[in-house]
This record gives sequence, structure tokens and C-alpha cells, in this order.
Amino acid sequence: MTMSPTLRPYLARLKALMTNRYAAFLFFLLGYTAILQQQGGLPSLLPAWRLEIPLLLYLYFFLNQLLRKSRLQPFVAAAPLVLFYGVSDAYFIMFGRMLRITEITELPEMFQVLPPLALALIGALIGLPLLAFLASLEFRTRRAAMVKASLPLLALLLMVEITPDFFMTAFQETQQEIFLYSDTASARNNGRLSMMLYNEARRKSYREKIAGHQMNPASLIDSDKVIAGLKGQQGKRNIHLIVMESFLDPALLQKACFSRNPAHPSFSKLLAKKGGISISPVFAGGTAQAEFEVLCGAPALREFSGIEFDVFTGAKTPCLPRILAQGGYETNSTNAYKPDFFNSTNAYTGIGFEKRYYPQEFAAGYDTYFSAGDVTDEDYMFDGVLFSQNLAFITKRIRENPKLPIFNYIISMYGHTPHDLNLAKRPMVVKMLGNYQDEGLEKAVNQYYYRTEAIATFIKGLIAADPKSLIIIVSDHLPSLSGSKTYQDLNYLGGTVKATFLNRIYIIENGRPVRQNTIHHYDIPRIILNFATKGKYCQEHDCNFTAHDTPVARNASRDDYLDIMSQAMDAGSAIRMIGAKTQCMP
Repeated sequence: MTMSPTLRPYLARLKALMTNRYAAFLFFLLGYTAILQQQGGLPSLLPAWRLEIPLLLYLYFFLNQLLRKSRLQPFVAAAPLVLFYGVSDAYFIMFGRMLRITEITELPEMFQVLPPLALALIGALIGLPLLAFLASLEFRTRRAAMVKASLPLLALLLMVEITPDFFMTAFQETQQEIFLYSDTASARNNGRLSMMLYNEARRKSYREKIAGHQMNPASLIDSDKVIAGLKGQQGKRNIHLIVMESFLDPALLQKACFSRNPAHPSFSKLLAKKGGISISPVFAGGTAQAEFEVLCGAPALREFSGIEFDVFTGAKTPCLPRILAQGGYETNSTNAYKPDFFNSTNAYTGIGFEKRYYPQEFAAGYDTYFSAGDVTDEDYMFDGVLFSQNLAFITKRIRENPKLPIFNYIISMYGHTPHDLNLAKRPMVVKMLGNYQDEGLEKAVNQYYYRTEAIATFIKGLIAADPKSLIIIVSDHLPSLSGSKTYQDLNYLGGTVKATFLNRIYIIENGRPVRQNTIHHYDIPRIILNFATKGKYCQEHDCNFTAHDTPVARNASRDDYLDIMSQAMDAGSAIRMIGAKTQCMP
């Protein structure tokens, strides 16, 4: 069969393209990342064409200049870049977060905790290609070409290290959107290598701004005193802190009319008129900001990042879980969503959670006790499924080791926009009445009915298993619905803009609901520490939660914030903490 003359030029060009080392290198990485994405790795390289792909091609060119010419030169030059991508994906799959430059130097320490077979395999996969690269270096005859080829790389690295703010500004203006709450989304838009450079510039910028405060963090001195008091406390009692995603109490929508009481009867019987108000730092989003406040006891001021948890490195930070852990508590976190969401793995490690659990569907290889279950038509794990598994886990844990107190922290995900329900399991039982109709609100109200049933069952179970404990349930923030106007139209707690930051909180102490005056989310750690020390904490500290708006209180809150952030952003000890065996590690 003869080939058409018109096809020959195109086929020749295609052959030339396929035999071109740069095209082959790029096609390989595109294929590799597409496959790894399906296996739980970071997203495909394809969307990251603005900087990542040109940068990779330049680096491949530069590495070629370092090597002597041979048939293997294209493969040997590609080895470091392919290895970088491979290590990045392996790190993400193992730890749920994207690798930072500051963590690379700590990888050898992490390898020390691996079993010998895994260590040998990693050594072969990484060591052999690097040895081949080093053996192929040619310095004598290619020195001038090396120097010229290295200039763009040196300029880029100097920009990151010397002028990080300029680099960040240029990056934000020229690249695609950076998602502060997710490494995955940022890597999808901008690539692994590009985001590593951006994260390093951001870390450098923040460290420079906070360096002065890092010298003498007063919160460390105070936390040492609190820890000493906890250690000497006899008969420590368990603490359960549950942060509910978008937990709206429809009863506070004073102009809304419903066909029935949206709260489940068992919830009304248990907690009717016992709910308080806690002020969240956010409305309609930014769960990690609420988490920062309820776990660290400082306002989320956003002075170093739009989301504080996003710049946590895993370094030891004087937050509530670490104080409790050092004071003799076992500290566990149970997160109903993905490990990389809001940089939770780094944040939870840094603030002191010894064991960190995620649904097995999102954390392959992690040790965990629970599963998200069937999320058909709802996308997010139902609260009742989460609570029932946690109750069984905690009940068993208390029975097996009753003398070791536990801090049991839970963050839910059900109730997140768009408030979908599986109608086969949870049919609509509440209808909106009157002229004001909102489909999203009606779905959220029906979710509330089933969520309150789950809460009531959970609390009763906890009280039965742990009657002398402290249980706090608080909403992270209000759901967005149709925006703040919905809350104004329906007169939510007066219908003001400030009201959209007001959220329900329920406190059950020693099996009995107690009412607390309006507080901020960042007051919750003080309530917990006061319970843990049987009232001694508030005898030694200011627990006047209603006086936050005075200049002295505002300055003190900002000092606490800077102390915490100065420690959280210190990456020096981030990976060293991995040496301790935890339930979250593969």
C-alpha cells in the first residue's frame, strides 16, 4: 500500500516531533500526571501551562547542558525532574499535602521511620537515577554553556529568596487562581514546581514580617504554667469538642415560617432553650478560620494569610490540643473530609493532635476508625454516620483505658452548600410557609431536622459512656444560602450584618446543659481549660468574655495571635515531629 504524497510531510513532521527530546519529555509528564491523578496523586499537568510547563522545559534544557552527549543523555537529564514529580505525588498520597521546599531537607529523617524493605525500594528508585545523573556530568568542556543556561534559574531563585513579596505579586497577577484552602486545586491550576516556589516565597515573606515576635513569645511562658497545672490535676475529665459545618438554627430566623418545629423532638427535649451564641470570624465559608479560633484561642486576624491554617508548617504551636497533650491528655482529631483540605494535616500536627483520623475513602493508607459511608445524592458524610462511629470508638477507648483522659475533637462536613438530601433516607419533613420561599433554605432546614436528631442521639450516648465529661457543640459559621440578604430579610437575630457572624453553641457539663453568655469562638479554649483545671484557670486568667472590645483586650488578643503564628510558621521542626508514631501515618 503506497502512501499518499500529501500525507508524507505531515507524517515527517509528526515523526520529528515524537523524536524531539523536549516534546517526548513533555508528553511523558502529561501522561504520567494524568495517570497518577487517577491513583490519588496531584492533578494533571495539562492546565498549568502559564509557568509550570515553560519552567519544566527550561529546566530540562538546563540539565541537558550539564551532561556529556550520549544516547542516554535525554533520559538522564529528565531523571531529576521526573523524580521530583514522583516524590511530590508520593508525599501527597502519604500525607495529604503538597511538599514544601522547607520539608525537602527533612526527608532523610522521615525515611528513618520507614521499614527496611520500603527504605531499600525508595533508595533504588531515587538513588540509581541520581547516580546516573551525577556520573554523566561534564564540567570541563561545557562550563560556559552551563553558566549561561543557569542565569534564568539563579534569577528566579534569588527573586523568591530576596524579594518574596515581588515574586508573590507577579505570580498572583500572571498565573491562575491560588486556592488558599486546597493544595490540590492550586496544583491543578499552577503546577507542583510553581506552587512550591510560591509557597516558599510566601513562607519567606511571612517569616520576615513575624521574625521580631518570634524572639520572645509570651504565650509559651503562659502555656507552660497551664500545662504544669494540668499535670498536677487529679481525676482529669474527658473533653469532647464538636464543630458543626454550617449549623443554622432556623428558630433564630424570626420572620421565617415553617410547617413544624425544624428541631427534632429529641433535640428539643434535651437542649431546648439551652443554646448560646458564639461569634465566628467568618460567614458562609472559611471553616479553617473557625477551627483556628476554637483550637488556638486567638482571633483569626488574617495578617499573614487569608486562612491561618494555610501557613502552618507542622511546627509545634501552643494551641489547646498541645497544651492538653502535654498536660496529660490523649488528643484525637476526627475530620469528616479530605486530609489536604485547609492544610489540616500540617495544622493538626502543629497544634498538638497526637492522632488524626480521616474517612478511609479520602485517606488511603492512613490508620483510621471510620468511613464516610454512602454519600449518594448528598456528597458529604452525614452527621449521624460520623457520630455513631465516633461514639463506638470513644466508648471502647474509655472502657479500655479509663484513667487516660481524652480530648475528642470532631469537625463535620454535612450541611455544606448546596444542602442536598438523599430523599430515600431523609425525606423532606419541613415546609416553608408564607410569601418568602427559598429552596436552599428549605433544604438546609430539613437537614437541620435530621442533624439535630443525630446530635441528640450522640450526646445521650456520650453522657451514658462518659457522664463526667465536657461536651461542646458549636457551628463553624452560617451557611451562605442566598447571601447575607437572606438573613436580613428573615430578621436573623435582628437582621444586622454583624448578626451573620453569630452561631449556635451548646455546652453540656457533667451530663447537664449549661448556658453561657455570648462569646467568641476563640473563648472556647478558655472554657475548656477552666473545666479541665476545675475552675483554677479562670482564677488566674481573664475570663471576662464580654469585655473583648476594650483597647487592652484587643492588644492582648493580637499579641496572642502573633505568638501563635510565630511558632506555627516555623518549619524547622515540622518533619521532625513525624518521627513520633501517630495513628494518622501510613
